[in-house]
Amino acid sequence: MKPVEKIVIPAGESAVLQPGGLHVMLIGLQRELKKGDSFTLTLRFEKSPPQTVNVTVRESMGAE
Repeated sequence: MKPVEKIVIPAGESAVLQPGGLHVMLIGLQRELKKGDSFTLTLRFEKSPPQTVNVTVRESMGAE
């Protein structure tokens, strides 16, 4: 895995975030997240309004 500064999404297109591809890593959390936990996550964009999505924690893909 290599961190990226940003994901460029051209107007009218979309990006898919998924394990093994582009994804969001949450670092420095104040508590451990467990499988089945859920929370809201706000995605911020350079030229569009923020989008808030509901996230459910799934099983790790083995990255420790």
